[in-house]
Amino acid sequence: MEKFFNRESSALEFNARVLAEAMDPSNPLLERLKFIGIISSNLDEFFMVRVASLKAAHAPLDEVRTKALGLTEKRNDYFLKTLLPEMAAAGLVRTPLESCNAVQMEYLTTFFHREVLPVLTPIALSNDTPFPSLANLRIHMVVGLMAPDQRETTHYAVVEIPHKVFPRILFLPTALETSETRTHPFVLLEDLIAFFAKVLFPGYEIIEQGFMRPTRGAELTIDEEKDEDFMRVMTEALRERRVGNIVRLEVSTPQEWVRFLQDKMQIDDNDVVVNKAWLDLKTISQLTVQPGFESLKRPLWEPRAVSALETADDLWSLLREKNVLLFHPYESFDAVIRFLETAADDPDVLAIKQTLYRTDPDSPVLRALERAAERGKRVTALIELKARFDEENNIEWARRLASAGASVLYGVAGYKTHAKACLVVRRERDGIRRYVHLGTGNYNDRTARLYSDVGLFTSDDALASDISAFFNMITGYSQPIQWRKIEVAPFGLRKRILRLIQREAMRHTPQHRGLIRAKMNSLVDPEIIEALYKASNAGVDIYLNVRGICCLRPGVKGLSETIHVVSIVDQFLEHGRIFHFANGGEEEVYLSSADWMPRNLDRRIELLFPIEDPANKKRLLEVLDLYFRDNVKSWALQPDGSYNRVEIGNHKKVRAQEILCEHAIDEEKNRHKAIPSELKPQKPRP
Repeated sequence: MEKFFNRESSALEFNARVLAEAMDPSNPLLERLKFIGIISSNLDEFFMVRVASLKAAHAPLDEVRTKALGLTEKRNDYFLKTLLPEMAAAGLVRTPLESCNAVQMEYLTTFFHREVLPVLTPIALSNDTPFPSLANLRIHMVVGLMAPDQRETTHYAVVEIPHKVFPRILFLPTALETSETRTHPFVLLEDLIAFFAKVLFPGYEIIEQGFMRPTRGAELTIDEEKDEDFMRVMTEALRERRVGNIVRLEVSTPQEWVRFLQDKMQIDDNDVVVNKAWLDLKTISQLTVQPGFESLKRPLWEPRAVSALETADDLWSLLREKNVLLFHPYESFDAVIRFLETAADDPDVLAIKQTLYRTDPDSPVLRALERAAERGKRVTALIELKARFDEENNIEWARRLASAGASVLYGVAGYKTHAKACLVVRRERDGIRRYVHLGTGNYNDRTARLYSDVGLFTSDDALASDISAFFNMITGYSQPIQWRKIEVAPFGLRKRILRLIQREAMRHTPQHRGLIRAKMNSLVDPEIIEALYKASNAGVDIYLNVRGICCLRPGVKGLSETIHVVSIVDQFLEHGRIFHFANGGEEEVYLSSADWMPRNLDRRIELLFPIEDPANKKRLLEVLDLYFRDNVKSWALQPDGSYNRVEIGNHKKVRAQEILCEHAIDEEKNRHKAIPSELKPQKPRP
């Protein structure tokens, strides 16, 4: 038996769990459609990144491709046979244009000719001209044409569907009332364009018509040492991505035009996928955020907890008195925004230093940094231009901040800067004081409402000193130092994790059993997995909550008997990294920006930092207890690599995210709604 699971297979197992959530009838209709959109997006990225990398390395692909296409078929089958009928029963009906009434046709005809038609660009596909570069992940209409005087020759043309310009779902006027429901008929943008396709090709007869969607490899190859203008290097690399090799071609029908495209774009038969469902279900899931249809959605939960950071008259006095731990989205990200806005407006703040990985296009965080720079504060922003699929947004913000007077750096050569850190330097009566925010998630107010992450505010001198030195290291030429509290990848974080695991094995006794609990997104690193196997063989109890990829094989006699792995897939994306080591009764708890993967430990700038305040430590331990008690949205990894839902059995129903929503902290009123004691076991249960 292999000691490690295949990474790609494990990634697809995660997507199978997402699909199971999409197929769970206990979820509201549009919640299930949301998960259909998530798995569609995940599979897009899987082909763009993992399949493209395997193809480039000439690695075996058959098993991975078969499993990925099997998931695609299962998704399509559920969408067509279950979700569509339920949507129709709820009044959400895709209407053929031929069935539209006079009012609806007048609306669609006017909309097409006045707005859509001027945007469309039909492109002839000819043997005499270079083949056009078809945009990645965009739907294209392909037509076969015949001229009246050339009836033995088929000409082909392609038209990109502009769903980045117009909504893909076009609701029709005059919703119809019935005794049972209210109907909301709609057409898709491609339906509209296909219906009026003849307008685009006057003088030709359309003899074939269909849709296709290419997926291109998205990995960037960059020589960071060759050019000092890194922004220009990244901009050129992004242009190259748009013409990357096609690794998947989804088509609506297997007609002659498909063979024509294959020949012209040199696409293997194995890379052509006939999609019987609607192409690009990711954009169809926009229905889940459409106003209305509330009865079909999960009730939107807004962060109820009001942090003292949001209400304190003097933010800096509060942070001098205590460390503040925030758990998003159960507690509002507004506290982080206020921290930065206060720093931007405070005349005593001298400098702000911040790392930025994924940001919102209209980011209040970056607007605060921009305002601080305009007001003359020393703002240093380390913006990671290599944040996959957010590169263009980050380039735009880098230009804005530089224009405002900020010092903008584009990461560390050879590494991605994935650490989440903000340092505020303030002049006070007794001298200079530093305030710090560290977190497990990005400085993105939009995803902070969707991702589960933890952040720490502190003015602890030792920790602030470490973070100040950390910024000096990544922005200048200083060498890694002996940190007082933090640890940094790629310099010492791996060694620190290995030492913590080995220490747990060494301190394990029958009286004080060793215990490791870790929550993360992915577990891939072979060296850390081997260390966990050794700790298991020493008798240490190991509980791992790994949302996505897990290459560790649990529960194998003589290898990993005491290791239990679970994964939670629920309303919010589990994104926080929390590590707990019992340490012979002297418990230690850490937060980190890093998963236990080679890329995080060897090729990224990452942070690990301790939670030492007793109240905050206690809270995180309670949260971990809860995560390992979940028996509603939790899946247990089996020794063969499959996942089984954790059964409720005779136990009380425990859904971690639901309980965390109900038991948030209201610091302003000094009220802690503790997690009920019956949900906090003495020993965690997988």
